Amino acid sequence: MRDDRQLWYRRPQRIVAIICALVGGLLIAFGPEARAMWWPNPVATVEEALAIETLPTPTVVPLVVYVSGAVTAPDVYRLTPGARVIDALQAAGGLTEQADVSGLNLAAQVRDGEHIRVPYVGEVAAQTEASETAGLINLNRASAAELEELPGIGATLAARIIERRETQGPYRSVAELREVSGIGEKLFNQIAPLVTIDP
Repeated sequence: MRDDRQLWYRRPQRIVAIICALVGGLLIAFGPEARAMWWPNPVATVEEALAIETLPTPTVVPLVVYVSGAVTAPDVYRLTPGARVIDALQAAGGLTEQADVSGLNLAAQVRDGEHIRVPYVGEVAAQTEASETAGLINLNRASAAELEELPGIGATLAARIIERRETQGPYRSVAELREVSGIGEKLFNQIAPLVTIDP
């Protein structure tokens, strides 16, 4: 006759073995779905990882600018977005000894398709003198009082014209006056023939 006191410790082991056998049978019977329920596998296989669509890399569109004048290698250059005028001049090999950058804002951001011309020493003075002789107001040198002489330009608009050239650099064309708040097409057409810019 067996002594139950010697078998009591074996009963839990038998119960565990029976449960494991039942679970294993269920997993075999119901296939991958049942196995995924008991043993979820959040880690993708190599094949699954390779099949995951990766996000496309953003395409960086370069800025194309033309640099001319008193630089070592005048030409068309491609610059990264956010480049400054100084970057364009460096791309063109730097300045020559005859360069006059007093009228250039070297920290201004470059725009796509822009023409950056570095004047030679004495060229700016000659252009200024010619402008004064012709009676035109130079947008890059005129004071507020001089700008107020233009038709339709009061103290407020004169201040905005000066603020625009101080914050964004010298005007590169008379057409940029349209960027000044308060100067519409009608007013621009009135003052455009009366103003000029540095080269």
